[in-house]
Amino acid sequence: IPTSGASYQTVCGRFRGYQMGSPDAFYSTAFNVETGYMDGISITYGSPGNRHHVYTYAAGVHELKGNQNTCPCTGDGFPSVVGSDYYCESGNPGPDWNTVWYSSDVLWD
Repeated sequence: IPTSGASYQTVCGRFRGYQMGSPDAFYSTAFNVETGYMDGISITYGSPGNRHHVYTYAAGVHELKGNQNTCPCTGDGFPSVVGSDYYCESGNPGPDWNTVWYSSDVLWD
């Protein structure tokens, strides 16, 4: 939402999501906020071509392994633009995944 020149110091909000199938968190070849660098929600400011990262809510395939497509999101390829300003979660508690809605665990709550 454009601010029409109004200044601000804090961004507040709440997201609730549900996982479908196998989101890949930060597993991507794109490492900037101008492209699809993760599966989830990205909060940025600025205009296209000049966006700045504020916060990322990422969704991973499951919570049991530690690489860039799971949560916790770690491993090679983690985008440096995100820094520590992210929250990564999965609705899938198991080691495998299916093409189903994981509706028993709300993401980012």
